[in-house]
Amino acid sequence: MKRIHPTTGEVFVPHRYGDGTFQLADPRLGRVKHHASNAIRVTSETEAANYVRCGFSLRMRGRDTNKINLIAAENITL
Repeated sequence: MKRIHPTTGEVFVPHRYGDGTFQLADPRLGRVKHHASNAIRVTSETEAANYVRCGFSLRMRGRDTNKINLIAAENITL
């Protein structure tokens, strides 16, 4: 999975947290989907990809800047 920033061309990849999980957000939660208390955590990229296919956003890290952003499913290439 990756996302290429449309302006800078920076490549974003799934970010694995220190506990080994990936964080996703349910779009049905609207304006509070990004809150840590609402995060869905999975342990594999395959499982994360399945959630992305269902429209969930994924926390991804930029390879150049190391910035972590919540990326909408429609902007992620599987």
